Parts: sequence; C-alpha cells; structure tokens
Amino acid sequence: MQHILTVNHYEEDNESLTMYPVEEWPEKEWQKLSDGGQMLADSDALTLVYVLDMEDEFVQLRIPKRVWPLLKAAHDNEKHVYVKNGSALHLENFHEEIDYLMDNVPGNGNYGTEMVSAFEEAFNV
Repeated sequence: MQHILTVNHYEEDNESLTMYPVEEWPEKEWQKLSDGGQMLADSDALTLVYVLDMEDEFVQLRIPKRVWPLLKAAHDNEKHVYVKNGSALHLENFHEEIDYLMDNVPGNGNYGTEMVSAFEEAFNV
C-alpha cells in the first residue's frame, strides 16, 4: 500500500521550517516514520516528493509548487526542515537533496518544460 502526505500549511522561524500535511495520522503510526533521505520531482503534478520510510513501506511527502519558495529560503538560510503531525520528524537530508535538484533540474528536458520552468523560477536558478 502506498501512503501519501501532502503539505497543506507550514510555520517558520529563524531556525526552522515546519511543514504540516493535510492528512492526519494516529501518533502511533506517525512514530514509525523515518527520513527516507531522498527527494524526487513529480513533473506531472509539479510537486517535489520527499521520501519517508515506514517499516517496509515508502511514504510520499508531496510538497506543492506554492511551498517551493519557502524551501528555497530554508535552504539559503540553512534552516532545519521538519514535517509534523503531532511530533516532528527532521528531514535530515533536505539540504543535500535540494542541492542535487538545483544541480540537475535546471535546463534538463527530462523533467519536462513546465517543471523546469517552475523550478527555475522558485529556486532562482
């Protein structure tokens, strides 16, 4: 079974960006999540997908385009990034994954014209 969480709102302060999914999970299930350490681009949905692990399954944390400027600011300011639903989960590989995408998406037709354009605009690359 595939699980999907979609970022709906967020909070930020001087040190961190915390994203909240629209879906609510029981705390017992949320505690099983861990950082999957990988971010992907879903060109069809214009969404970045941070992979979370849950025992032997993957969970997609879908980050819509409207949140990307906040990801850019968090990256530029070296903020800690979390996803929270009750307790917070630190996305430890966030900065490395954004670096990877910033090196690979701009000008890369494999991601599709619309995705490349949206990414370049949001991340100023």
